Amino acid sequence: MENKPNIELRSDEVNDILKRPPAWIIRWGITVTMIILAMLIAGSIIFRYPDKITAPIVISSENMPVRIMSRSNGRLTTFNVRDNENVKEGQVLAVVENTTNLDHYYIAGKICDSLSKLLSSGEVNAIDVPLPSILRLGELQESYSSLSQSLNEYKTFVSNNYHRRKIEKIKNQVGYQRLQIETAVRQLSISTQESLIATNSWQRDSLLFVKGALSSSDMEQSKREWLTAMLQKEVQRGSLNSLRISMEEAERTIFDIEEERYKLTQEFNRVIKSKLDNLRASMAAWERSYLLKSPVNGRVSLAKYWDVNQNVHTGDIIATIIPDGEAKIIGKIFIPVSGAGKVKSGQRVNVKIDNYPFLEYGMLTDTVERISEVPALIDNKNVYVVTVHFPRRLVTGYRIEIPGSEEMSGIAEIITNDVSILKRIIYPFRHLAERITRS
Repeated sequence: MENKPNIELRSDEVNDILKRPPAWIIRWGITVTMIILAMLIAGSIIFRYPDKITAPIVISSENMPVRIMSRSNGRLTTFNVRDNENVKEGQVLAVVENTTNLDHYYIAGKICDSLSKLLSSGEVNAIDVPLPSILRLGELQESYSSLSQSLNEYKTFVSNNYHRRKIEKIKNQVGYQRLQIETAVRQLSISTQESLIATNSWQRDSLLFVKGALSSSDMEQSKREWLTAMLQKEVQRGSLNSLRISMEEAERTIFDIEEERYKLTQEFNRVIKSKLDNLRASMAAWERSYLLKSPVNGRVSLAKYWDVNQNVHTGDIIATIIPDGEAKIIGKIFIPVSGAGKVKSGQRVNVKIDNYPFLEYGMLTDTVERISEVPALIDNKNVYVVTVHFPRRLVTGYRIEIPGSEEMSGIAEIITNDVSILKRIIYPFRHLAERITRS
C-alpha cells in the first residue's frame, strides 16, 4: 500500500494561539470566581441558621367557655335560664327527665347536710335528725332507705336508753353496798373490841389456872369464849372484804357497760357515716347524669335547647357558659437541664400540636414569658419549666384557628439564637485554636 504523506496542518502561529488562552478570558474567569466567592461569603454572613431546643409542651386553658353537655337521654323537665342570663357557680340550669322528685332530692340533701354537721361534732343525735316518711327518690331510694333504717335503729337505741338505765340500777346497788360496808366496818370494830376483852379475860384466867385458883372447866370455858370472839372478828372481816369485792365488781360492771355503750355508739356512727357517704356518692352520680349545673360564674349562651319538654340525647350541648373575666391559655414546656441556660424571656417559640399535623395546619408561634429558677423532677427527669402565654384565639401560621380545649400536648421549638452560617463554620476552628492554645 502506498503511504500517504504526513501533512502539517497547523502552523507555528496557530499552535501558539491554541496553547496560550487570551488574557481577557483569564481576567473574566478570575472576576467571576471572585464574585461567586464573595457571594458565598456574603450569603454565609447574611443567612442565619437558628439554634433551637426541642421539648414537649402541654397547653392548658384557664377560664375558657364551658360547654354543658347532657349525660343521659330524655326530656327536659326543668329549664331555669334564658339566653344571655348571668348565672352563678353551682346554679341548676336544667334537669333531664328521671324518676327522682327534685324537691324530695333537695330534702334528702338537707338531711345529709344535717347529718354531716352532727358527725363532725362527734356523736350523732338521731332524735334531732328529721326523717320524712315518704320521699320519692327513684334510683336514690335504696341508698336513702338504708341510711334511714340505720338512723331509726340508732334512734331506738338512744330512746330505749338501756345501758344508762342499767348503769343507774347498778349505781343504786353500789350505794346500798356502800351502806352495808359502813355497817360491816362498825361491826368489825365491835368484834375487834370484843376480841380484845376476850383475850384479856383469857390471859387473866390462864394466870389463875396456873396458880390453881381456877378449875380446868372454867379455864376451858374462858378459852372457848376467846376463840368465839376471835372467830366472830374474822367472820366480820371476811364479810367486809366480800362486800368490798362485790362493790368493785359492780363498779367494774358499770365501766364495762359504759364501754359497751361507747362501742355500740361508735359502730352506729360508723355505719351511719358509711351509708351517708354512699348516699352522697349516689346523689353525685345522679347529679352528673340528670342535673345540669353551671361550674363557674358567667353568662349563659343557648342555641339548640331553650325550654322544657325538649328531648335531649347523651353528648348534646345544652348550653355554653362564658366565664366572667378573660380566657387564658398557658403552655408549659419541659426542657432538659442541658442547654437550659440558652433560654431567655422573649425568645420565639414554635409549637406543633399533636392532634393537628403541622404540615396541614401549621404551627403556633409565641414567645417565652419566663423560665423556672430551679429544675423540677418530672417523670424521674430534672427539667426546667418554661411558661408561654398564648392569645385567646389559637391561630397557626396558616391562619387556621385551633379549637381551644382544657389540655393539649405537642412539641415546642424554642429559638435560642440565630447564628450565621459563617459563624457556624468558624466555631469548630475557634474551638480547635483554643484547645491548641491551652495545651
